[in-house]
Amino acid sequence: MDPQSIKTSFRLLLAKCLIRFKRLKHVDYSVEDISQLIEPHLPISFPISVPRGDGRFTLSQAKITMPYNGNYIQAELLGGIEVTYLGNPIYRAHVILVVRAKPHYEHNTKNVLLTEISITDIHMLNDEYAILKDTSNLISLFVPSPVLSMVAGTMKTAFNIMTGTTASEANRYLQVYLSGSKQKVLDYHKPQIENIIIELAASEDMQYSLDKTNFEEGLFIQYGKKVVVEEGHLRFKF
Repeated sequence: MDPQSIKTSFRLLLAKCLIRFKRLKHVDYSVEDISQLIEPHLPISFPISVPRGDGRFTLSQAKITMPYNGNYIQAELLGGIEVTYLGNPIYRAHVILVVRAKPHYEHNTKNVLLTEISITDIHMLNDEYAILKDTSNLISLFVPSPVLSMVAGTMKTAFNIMTGTTASEANRYLQVYLSGSKQKVLDYHKPQIENIIIELAASEDMQYSLDKTNFEEGLFIQYGKKVVVEEGHLRFKF
């Protein structure tokens, strides 16, 4: 047996004794530890539905916190939404989302995952990134002037001809833009964005598989009971 194996065996024996006599009760991971797991995967982009246009929502930053007196992880996310039509940007904005979730250890799979996921806040930042095309020029992006001149009807009629969407779809989306409100455009896409975040948080990509070759994680696989947030740490309890 090589010296490293002897050292590992001794550490394992000592840890077993500490757990048995309740001297080793838990292993803690800090906000910094969790942040280091997330940062390499950002930014990440997702498509959002736009009638005959293109839309994307991109997550670029995540600020993780764990309250001292609460059993949940909170993430303040910075995202960007961008909508284009025929290659022309017609809307973009930075968005802040606040997400909460509880950690859970699944004994069968040896995975740590998130449950009870909720979005407690979502709002737009009024910064230099935000744009909304001038409503007087908006219709020319959706409908080229030769087509517009041939249509004897409302702007909604012209929009329907070009997009092929139903009158209700076209009218609803166009009216949102013609309101001139960046917030109303965000409100239109908000349900999609919320679904993206919740599905991402609940996905297998956000599950952490414990590594049995790592000493502490291997120890938890054998003797661990649950994972909680306590005293501002992600706590693996024996």
